Amino acid sequence: MSSKHAHNHRQIKHRKSQWSEKSPLTVPYESQEALREAMRLEGVSAAEYNDLLWIMAQESGGVVNAHNSASSARGLFQLLQAQYDLNPHGANSFGNPVEECQGGIHYIMGRYHSASNAKAFWQTHHWY
Repeated sequence: MSSKHAHNHRQIKHRKSQWSEKSPLTVPYESQEALREAMRLEGVSAAEYNDLLWIMAQESGGVVNAHNSASSARGLFQLLQAQYDLNPHGANSFGNPVEECQGGIHYIMGRYHSASNAKAFWQTHHWY
């Protein structure tokens, strides 16, 4: 292993070790209610709620229109700019917690087919 590669490997390992799971109980009530409403609008089973809430807790802590200073990730589910169109009104949906949840649901169901699959991937990789 080259010294540059070893240094990068140590940085990645160090970043992963800094992560600690955030409790879904810390997500503000308003964001929890927005998730329930978005699930109703999207026809998503209530059985998906706990896993969706867990992902939201890890991604944004339930902060509406959260911005990631290191990337274009934004919103309750930290969609990247290439996924903003998954929101009902694209980038204009940011600031509307129900629409941010709808975008997150579209991303998760489209890519992982279930919230439990997305959560399992997240737990392994610390991103989704």
